[in-house]
Amino acid sequence: MIDFMEKGFLWLLIPVILLGIYAYRSKVRNRFEFWIAYIVVFLIIISLGKPVLKTGEKTIYKKDTEIVILLDHSLSMEVSDLKPTRLIFALRKVKKLLKELEDEKIGLIIFAEKPEIIFYPYEKITETDLENLSIKSEGSTDILSAFSVANSLLTAKERIVVLVSDGSDEDLGKVKDLIEQSGIKMIFYGVATEKGGKVPGYNALSRLNMEMVKIARSNGIYVKPSLTDEDISRITDFIKNISEKTKTVLLKMHYKTDLSPFIALFSLGLITAGFLMRRFGSVFIFLLFLAYPSYSGEIKGYFYYAFGKYKKAASEFLQEKDPENMYNAGLSYYKAGMYLNALSVLKKIKTDDPDLKKKILYTLSLCYLAQKKYKTAEEMLSHLVEMYPTEERIRKLYRFVNMVYNLGKKPQEKKTIVKIKEKKSKHFKTAPMEIGEKNPW
Repeated sequence: MIDFMEKGFLWLLIPVILLGIYAYRSKVRNRFEFWIAYIVVFLIIISLGKPVLKTGEKTIYKKDTEIVILLDHSLSMEVSDLKPTRLIFALRKVKKLLKELEDEKIGLIIFAEKPEIIFYPYEKITETDLENLSIKSEGSTDILSAFSVANSLLTAKERIVVLVSDGSDEDLGKVKDLIEQSGIKMIFYGVATEKGGKVPGYNALSRLNMEMVKIARSNGIYVKPSLTDEDISRITDFIKNISEKTKTVLLKMHYKTDLSPFIALFSLGLITAGFLMRRFGSVFIFLLFLAYPSYSGEIKGYFYYAFGKYKKAASEFLQEKDPENMYNAGLSYYKAGMYLNALSVLKKIKTDDPDLKKKILYTLSLCYLAQKKYKTAEEMLSHLVEMYPTEERIRKLYRFVNMVYNLGKKPQEKKTIVKIKEKKSKHFKTAPMEIGEKNPW
């Protein structure tokens, strides 16, 4: 279906059509040169209307669900009750899980004594990222710190943490309190057996922490590892069932093909085939056709913008009411530091052009950031990341705004937990000898 982005210019066809009717009835009807020029002028007006061919539509959905995987890589994950070791087994499963959930907002944190963020929930994880993911076991386990970091990252309505661990040997009371108070839904993927195995280099037995299994069942699900992908399917089904309930339409994008270049090519063929190519007037018409969208306001706007006179540039761009020039006006106001003016102009723009929508939303987020309205900027950039997950510029700005927004929150808005002292193990047996300062869990 053909549509026109600037329908107002099509009114110019009325006098052109009347001229054609008059010419046809008069002696001009037999002048070949006249009709070639007439068709070119007619096509120029059509081009001014910005004809586009609608080639399809894409609906972008927003899911108000975020997931973080917590992958344990402490020394106890070197136990070989799951082959070849717990860590290697877990890492393979995590890679499969990340691939299965590529349409979700999912992040990854690895932890032992300290948590480390590998992927944020709003990042697009590529095949190369997964191939290069390599983790070594080290240190003891601090699940509480890992959950605290995950809690600070998750900002969506539905928040899910997938714990991939043997369950640690710490007091899990604080972990349980954090999960219940924050409203996190938990999936415990217990990479250990109840029988357990010996920790390499230590005279110690590590096995599945059944207390963590109970916590998971109270606040989510416990998933037992399997040699098939049955365990991955169970995790993805649980997550997608929650995620689909938060799914809403974010944007409908219409894909369009600009027909102006094809009209230009056709006009060039007409001029080349006719006698008018030898005349100055026809060359002028042809050059005018190639630069058809330029008017005084737009030209002056670009001139002032190039010389840094952004306020004057905005005023000139506003003389043209098409979406592209209105965006240029909003951008000029932003450059001039007139953020309220920029917001006022940008919010009024109505367009179906996906690229222009992207530029408008990005500039709006910059305006809110400049006004220190971090929450609004973060929400807008979150939409942009969902629409354009591979745009590195958008992802970098979102990471920055998200960090600033979270740092600016009041302490009572976050559930922060202090580190607790370790108690005597209930789940690990040790020989009557000193293990030393290192704790393999």
